[in-house]
Amino acid sequence: MFDLTEVSINSSFDQKFTFEKKKEWILPSHCSIYHEDVWVINSITELKIKLNHIKSQLNDKGELWLQHTCKINKAGYVIDYIKSKIQPEILTQAWCKFYEILSTFSLLPEGVESFASAHLCEAPGAFISAINYFLHLHHPDVSWEWSANTLNPYYEGHNIRNVIVDDRLIFPTLKNWYFGESDTGDINDPDYLKNLLLYLGSKNNSISLITADGSINCLHDPSEQELITSELHFKETLIALLSLATKGTFVLKQFTFFECLTISRMYLLNCVFEEVHAFKPFSSKAGNSEVYIVCLGYLGVETFKDHLFKVFAEYGSIGEKALYSLSSIPQSFIEQISACSEYFLALQKQAIEENLQLYSMDTSLYEEKLENVKHAYASHYLRKCEIVGDDTYPSAHLFSVKKQIKTSFHDKQNKNCKLMFYQAIGETFDNLSKLKIMSWKENVLDVDRRLNLCFSTNRKRANQNLELIPLWKVVINRMKSKSYQNWLLTGKKIIAIENSKFCNPYLIHLWNRISFNSEVKEKSYRAVKHCPFDIENVMCLLKEKSEDICITFVSNSENDFIDDPLWSHLKENFNRFSSFSYSEIETQSYGNQILYVNSTLWLDSLHQEITLKNHLTVVMSHIIKKLKIGDHLIICVQSLLMRYTVGLIFLIMSLFDKFVCLLPTPGAPAACGQLWIFKNFQNPAWTERLVIYLETILKIDLIESKEVLQIVPISSLCGSLFYEFILELNNEHMQQRLRSLTICEKNEIKLL
Repeated sequence: MFDLTEVSINSSFDQKFTFEKKKEWILPSHCSIYHEDVWVINSITELKIKLNHIKSQLNDKGELWLQHTCKINKAGYVIDYIKSKIQPEILTQAWCKFYEILSTFSLLPEGVESFASAHLCEAPGAFISAINYFLHLHHPDVSWEWSANTLNPYYEGHNIRNVIVDDRLIFPTLKNWYFGESDTGDINDPDYLKNLLLYLGSKNNSISLITADGSINCLHDPSEQELITSELHFKETLIALLSLATKGTFVLKQFTFFECLTISRMYLLNCVFEEVHAFKPFSSKAGNSEVYIVCLGYLGVETFKDHLFKVFAEYGSIGEKALYSLSSIPQSFIEQISACSEYFLALQKQAIEENLQLYSMDTSLYEEKLENVKHAYASHYLRKCEIVGDDTYPSAHLFSVKKQIKTSFHDKQNKNCKLMFYQAIGETFDNLSKLKIMSWKENVLDVDRRLNLCFSTNRKRANQNLELIPLWKVVINRMKSKSYQNWLLTGKKIIAIENSKFCNPYLIHLWNRISFNSEVKEKSYRAVKHCPFDIENVMCLLKEKSEDICITFVSNSENDFIDDPLWSHLKENFNRFSSFSYSEIETQSYGNQILYVNSTLWLDSLHQEITLKNHLTVVMSHIIKKLKIGDHLIICVQSLLMRYTVGLIFLIMSLFDKFVCLLPTPGAPAACGQLWIFKNFQNPAWTERLVIYLETILKIDLIESKEVLQIVPISSLCGSLFYEFILELNNEHMQQRLRSLTICEKNEIKLL
């Protein structure tokens, strides 16, 4: 079962099928492109049926199965062994896989002083980091230029199941990443695909290596993994073939070789490259279908330009048509693709059967031997890939240590991010199947269980930050810029917030599972009958010796202050108070004034931020004009999850001397927001510029499908004390809202 012989270990690192190119392997004529309906090859379809039968044995396996396969993974210690030698920028399983590919094939051009690479669907950037170390070790004098594409982790409309939010490498190398006019980075979007081709085309055919590591979550239908991902892989292939330099190399993630489009694409690759290999890295989990197609020696886009342009131009408009007719693909290729399928099917079948056998056994029966196997294979990996200790490597990193930042997906109570992902989302076929048939009661209980499993109930922030925080210098320094217009970023309109750099995305996932559900009606989570904030804390932060302070409620509509319980308390504590519409605020001639804005009253919803951000900008542009030195401002916002609204707070904060943010008291309804208190307006040099900037934002005329996504660069919002404050605040607030909502729902269905 655990073979430690030299033959066995070597064979684990040589799981490769090399296509033997034949003279008759030439590109089909144009008339065979998208001419036939999708076809099947019966003998290959039988292999698909056989594999799905094997995989179906895993359908009833839950999260314990995932823990089991991780535990018995022979490559389980490879990352630890690498860490003992070097400290790459980002070390993941993907790093190990690609470094193994780099060490097995000659991917980089030889005898050159410089080269360029492009990386598709690359997040979090492990392939790039692996190349960097490989160059440092073997080609230290070669100059390297790289660019990359991926689903933008900062675009709040991407579902957490699809986007990789780990931006440890992306953030400090942001200038190398291209997200397009939509700001999504989604190559499944036809407009973005064209943008990306133009962007890569601007490199003047200098790109000698392109990698494509894209995939799609297929757990809802694992039997059709290849079919579900085939279009993505086809688009990656088209991008590569239209952008790659002659003699260049292309590395593509692939799963199985059963479908019409895959077989046609593999034939295309074999026609336009000198060599094509299918390779299963040892560090890739043995039980999955993942392989990498390594294509060496590109014959050049000029040779096949007409053919590729026809394929690209007609793709997507031809319906269910095959790329090539079956008769145009030689039988010799069909035989080789069949042999390739059989080879990797046998490897996967063996791995799954071994995993199942061990799953039913007491771990004590093989634990010691498994430990020896893991150590032996990890040692062999280091020798084969020539990983050696190097104290000079950190100086060659892609970015300096100073540019490293915190990540939003990390929780202090749970440092195992992969485990946290499974605990929060439950990504197994069995769990997804159950989710489809869950009752509302079961859904609420499941969200509640996962929330408590992933996040501590210990409220550390409850009595913190009662003192005003002096404005950070990083905010002041950034606002000295006079080119605010360059900060603006527009893109595809966000329909729902499904991800955020400013909150743990697993919290947002759990929140969306129940807050959008049709079962959530007009209940007590919206009806705020009592003041949701500790009024003593609020007054402690606001009260000053002067009795001339006037507090003003800034209304959005007539009499909306009637519904605000905090306002009634504030009036009782000040001698002077008034209420004005935001467009009619009067500048007080006496003492200092406090302006109070409660945007949570403007819309009856649990998801106000996505709708109100523009109107909040309107109100703020009016208010800032009326402020004078020493004035204070209170803003209540329901949430701060989007780059736009976080940027707006950043801009407002820059005008004041101190600030603090209070969260609702425990047990407050889920609709309650955050109370931001800004003290002592300073009227800095940039106040007038800021007002003009806000008015400019509001005047931008965009088509219906686009909106302003960012008004302060993400590089300014992150990587500082400001970001750490916002992240901790939002994580605490989102947990509070979630627990309030689940308690409310459990009360409704009599579960408490």
